[in-house]
This record gives sequence, structure tokens and C-alpha cells, in this order.
Amino acid sequence: MQCEVCGRYIMGKPYKAIIEGARLVVCNDCALLGSMSWEIKTNERFRLSSKPKKSLRNKPKTATKRQSPLEPALELVKDFGTRIRQARESRGLSHEDLGRKINEKISQLKKLEGHKMAPNHKLAKKLEYALKIKLLVPISKDNVPKNLLAPSQSKAVTLGDLVKNKER
Repeated sequence: MQCEVCGRYIMGKPYKAIIEGARLVVCNDCALLGSMSWEIKTNERFRLSSKPKKSLRNKPKTATKRQSPLEPALELVKDFGTRIRQARESRGLSHEDLGRKINEKISQLKKLEGHKMAPNHKLAKKLEYALKIKLLVPISKDNVPKNLLAPSQSKAVTLGDLVKNKER
């Protein structure tokens, strides 16, 4: 057996000492550097078990909430910054008050009002609830490109067009 401090082979009885907070098996000379000996307790011993330990890595991942197909797809209104600012001012709230109320940073709220940043759906829902305004609206057909609405009228040939031509 070797001393864990100096590396020499231990002749005679090894000592268990605590040196600078580390529990080490040391020789007689190095034992003087440590404070007191320690004993291995039964709960500190390694136990071999057929069962693997439960850890965070083995924990199943939580499912993220996905939008159900029955819910309409929502988009952010274009004038979200002015709506947030007007609603905040009409309720007499400062950036600090609103930030505390919805647990968000003041700098983030200022960026939202200045249109320097767009809120994600979660933040938009918090703002809607706190300020009693509407920021998320269903996607309108005006914003969807026409080639997505009527694919048969687009210039690209699709498989459906090929099937129709073959049937003729």
C-alpha cells in the first residue's frame, strides 16, 4: 500500500488522517501533517447492488406541452409594443411594477415596448393576463402566402397535377 501524500510504500500500520479536509491513508511521517483519524462508517462503505442507482440521467424527460390540432394556430399582433405600453400606462404601472407582477426583467419589457424584441407565446400570455389585452390572435388568411392556400394554382408542378394529367 502506498501513502496518498508522499507516495512511499507504507511499512507497518497505515494511518487514516484528515489533511486539509481530505480523508487520506498515509504513512507514519505524513500522519503528523493531518489533524485526526477517521473511521469508515457502515453507511459510507460502497455497497454492490444489482439495482442501478436512481439519478437525474435515468429520469424520464417531461413532455413539453404541444399545441393540439384543435386549437387554432396563434400569431403575435404587429403593434404588440404599443399595445403593451398603452395598457401599462393606462393602469398606472411602471416598468418595475409590471416586471414584478409577471416576474420578468425590466430591460426585457422596455425592449418589447420598443419593438426591439418580440415576446414568445409564454410571455405574450403572461402580458395578456396581467394587462387584460390581446396580443395573440388566430392566423388570418391575409398573412398566409397564396401559393400555400391554393397549391394547384402555383407554377410548380405537384404530384397531384401529374396524377390529374395522367387520368386525362
